[in-house]
Order: sequence, then C-alpha cells, then structure tokens
Amino acid sequence: MLKPLFAYFTDIHGNLDALQAVIDDATRIGISRFISGGDMIGIGPFTNEVLERLCNLPSIMMVTGNHDESILALKYGLPHPKSHRHAKQHHQWIADQLTDTYAHILSTLPRELIVEEDGFRFLFTHYPFKEGKKESPIVEDPFMPIISEPDSLAMKELFKGSLTYDFIGFGHHHILHDYKINQTYLVNPGALGCNKVAEARYAIIYITDEKDLKIEFKSVAYDQTNLFKAYRELEIPDGPFLMRAFHS
Repeated sequence: MLKPLFAYFTDIHGNLDALQAVIDDATRIGISRFISGGDMIGIGPFTNEVLERLCNLPSIMMVTGNHDESILALKYGLPHPKSHRHAKQHHQWIADQLTDTYAHILSTLPRELIVEEDGFRFLFTHYPFKEGKKESPIVEDPFMPIISEPDSLAMKELFKGSLTYDFIGFGHHHILHDYKINQTYLVNPGALGCNKVAEARYAIIYITDEKDLKIEFKSVAYDQTNLFKAYRELEIPDGPFLMRAFHS
C-alpha cells in the first residue's frame, strides 16, 4: 500500500494550461498537497493566472527560481542579472504584467524549503547555490551553473552539502533527473511548462509499507491552443523564438 504525500513540480514558466492539466490529474487520484520548485513565471504568457491558480490550491508550498527573482528585480527597480541580459526585454514585459499582489507574494517566498514528514526530511530548492551565495541578490547569480550532461557523479558533487536529506527536489534544468545517492533521492521531474511535446510533467512522492520513499513520474497531455494563441495575440517579446525553443 502506498501513502501519497504530495505532488512535486517545477518550472511552470507561465504555462497555465499545463499547470491545470497536472492539478486535474493529481486531484483525480486523491492528491491535495502540492510543492513547486520555482520558476513559476517567465517565458509563458500567463503570469498572474498561474500565480492565482497556485495560490488557490488547498495546500501549496513554493520556492523561487532565477526567472521569478529576475522579474521581481525589474518590478522593484533593482539590478537585473547580466547573465540574463538576453531575456531582459521579455522579463520586463512579464514584470509589467505582474500585479502588485502577486509580486508581493513572490517576494516573500524562500529559496529553500525544508519539510519533515513521517520520519523523512525533504529539501526543495530551484538549484544549488554557489558557495557563500545562498543569500545573495539575483544580480549576483547565486545559483550554480547547470550541469548540461548530468550523471550520478556530477549530481553527488553538485549536492554534496545536502546529502543528509532523504529527498531533494529541484528544477532549473528542464530535463528529468532521477538519481539516488546513498539514501538521498535527487528528483527533478522535468519542466512542467516547457516541453518539446504537449505534455506537462510532475512527480508524486509516496511512502511505502516498508517505510521507504517511492517516486512516480507522470506526463499529462494537454491542449496548447490557448498557449500559442496568447503568445501571438499578446505580442510577447521573443514570442516566436520562445514557442520554438520551449514548446512543441
């Protein structure tokens, strides 16, 4: 018998229809608790709509990602990271759409979330931080560079300071990661809102009768019609490129 704990997803990137598909799928099988690993906004067109949907869930915990924080920097007149200069015009457009209410909610979210349940310790973060940079502003690029070709050894080194946890949920890199280093599960289900096929990805975390964790990776088909229509009708900066690069 499996006891479901929560649904974990990351990198929604303003894709409302993909998010709704995941919520519907998880709810259908009895999941009511959700955790988001950051980058709720940026890239996709549905900024406030995604945040509204998340905030209306019966139970939601979130951490911030690099896109969230870069957009907030522009919203509040703070320096934007040079590493994201290629996305600055797009980030400014998102910041201009972002309401004060949801900007405030985003600004209060942590970069790390620790959850303890049924004797297990969970860590959620968008990606590991450079040494001494966990509290640094986004303009200083606090997140480690993405490991473009991950493997067990690279993941062990990347998370070497956090392997006392039973489970680490992360995102940032849009591909699926599924590793176990000693007793620690390292899980990135792949970006929920950015995928080369019209499927939204997430993971369900269970506890087994043997008091171990089980992770089920899921992909849920959804209709991209509204997504592409919004890209075109709203004339989102870099819209044609974003549709090609991040969607089917």
